[in-house]
Amino acid sequence: MKRFFTCLLMFLVYVGAVGFFFTTKLSTDEVMSNEKHVSMVHNTNLNKIANSVTLLFKDERLVQPVQNEEDDTLNELPSIDPEVTPSEEEEIEEKKEEIVTTPLHSVEASKYSSNPAMGFVVTEGNKTYSLDEYEFNVVVAVVAGEFDKNLDDALAVVSVILNRSDSKKWYNNGSPYKQVISPNQFEVYFKDYYLAYMPGGKNYGNSKYQIAKQAVLDGFDGIRNNNYLGFRAWWVNSYSDKYIVYGGNRYGYK
Repeated sequence: MKRFFTCLLMFLVYVGAVGFFFTTKLSTDEVMSNEKHVSMVHNTNLNKIANSVTLLFKDERLVQPVQNEEDDTLNELPSIDPEVTPSEEEEIEEKKEEIVTTPLHSVEASKYSSNPAMGFVVTEGNKTYSLDEYEFNVVVAVVAGEFDKNLDDALAVVSVILNRSDSKKWYNNGSPYKQVISPNQFEVYFKDYYLAYMPGGKNYGNSKYQIAKQAVLDGFDGIRNNNYLGFRAWWVNSYSDKYIVYGGNRYGYK
């Protein structure tokens, strides 16, 4: 009997051990299954996050070259003065071109000086003249070589030439060009000094030429400052004591 109970006890212990083993194994498998499931879910979420980050970086890489290209384009653009618009710049360039190409012509007698005591009074509305290009250039060149000091003396020389052209008592009347080329009348012409002020000459276009051209244009448009018919250099004081500018030419009726 005692042996029976001993065997029964051992059998129960064995059954309990087997049951505990299977119970533990099942619990472990379940835990591992849950952990595996959680791990899979966790891994799936991480993959989604990783994919999102990857897309984000991909988008940045796609956008970045465009931004750089825009920046480079902006850097290549010329600087623009905010105070000057493109239309204003074009207008400025047009004005610069006008300054270069527009003749020195004006009919403003106010820029000339009068000296009635010396016989110089600026007048307008006198006879006008027109010459072809070559003749005009010759007259300007002669005036450039003959006048001295300033614009008033240049107009005085032009006035003498035009007074002779007006006078029927003077030879070659009617043409300023014929007056300046008359034999032994204008030294700078018959000694060829005028050539320096002709197109291609060393003094063509310089300040003295520009002053002479201004005076000739105004004189041809009817502006004069005297009624004299002749002049001499300043040092020929025996000729006359009349002058429009000190140190300039001396003017008279001879």
